[in-house]
Amino acid sequence: ATTALAPLKLSALGRVEADLVMMDAHDDAMVVHTLRKRFADDLFYTAIGTILVAINPYRYLPLYTPATIQQYLRPGNRQLPPHVYQIAAAAHKSLLLEGKHQAVLISGESGAGKTEATKHCLGFIADIGGSDDGVEAKVLQANPLLEAFGNAKTLRNNNSSRF
Repeated sequence: ATTALAPLKLSALGRVEADLVMMDAHDDAMVVHTLRKRFADDLFYTAIGTILVAINPYRYLPLYTPATIQQYLRPGNRQLPPHVYQIAAAAHKSLLLEGKHQAVLISGESGAGKTEATKHCLGFIADIGGSDDGVEAKVLQANPLLEAFGNAKTLRNNNSSRF
C-alpha cells in the first residue's frame, strides 16, 4: 500500500518556525524538515503550542544557566525560544495563580533525554523556590526516585540492566 505525499510548496521549506503551530503546512514531511533544520542549527527545542519537543543532542550545551532561568522566570513581553525552562515556568506560574497542583509529562524513547529534561525541570523549580527550610535539596533528592521508575522492564524495552 503506497501513501500519496501531500503537495509541498517550495517556499514553505525556507521558513522554519520555533512553534510548529505557526507552520504554513502541517504534514509529516514539513514537521520532520522543520525539526531537522532546527537541530542542524543547534536549536534542540521546538514548540507545538504548549507542548515542547526536545531532540537529544547527545552533548552538553550551555543552555541551563542561572541567567537562562531568570529569563524564563520573568520573560516580560519578550518572545523567548522554546526551552524546558518554559514548561517548568508555566507549571510554576499556574501553581501560583490557580493554587492547584501541576504536573509536567515527560515522554520519549529510551535515550531520548527524559531524565535530563526531568533534572532541568526540577533544577528550575528548586532554583526559583528559594527557601530557608531546604526545600530545594528535597526537590533535587526526588530525582533518583523518579529515575527508578524509568528503569523498570517494559514490553518494549528492558531498562532493568541499568541497576
